[in-house]
Amino acid sequence: MSTVPRLVIFACSRSAGEAFASLKAMGQSLPSDVAWVNLPCGGNVDVLHILRAFEAGARQVWVLTCYEGACESLDGNRWAEKRVQEVQGLLQEIGIAPECVAFRPISPTMAADLLAWLEER
Repeated sequence: MSTVPRLVIFACSRSAGEAFASLKAMGQSLPSDVAWVNLPCGGNVDVLHILRAFEAGARQVWVLTCYEGACESLDGNRWAEKRVQEVQGLLQEIGIAPECVAFRPISPTMAADLLAWLEER
């Protein structure tokens, strides 16, 4: 029986994906209630991707992208942040805490930060 992930992470493969790869190389793994969705660019995340994660039962969604000025697609991180803000507005309209969706910039060297975020959620 599979469990519904409580946290779905949409992750830019060039930043968050590299940080996660470093964690795996150190023997760390994701908690069992976390689903990781690797994207070629954080800008590929769409409002519908985020909403479908909630529809499937997720309690939280994170969108992890490159920092401003570090996006290889130039504007991918900005598009992702705008989409997160749009979903936050939609959630607020229907009475759900907008904090259920988070946008966080991350660099490939932030494996320790990623681990801390997962532990403190």
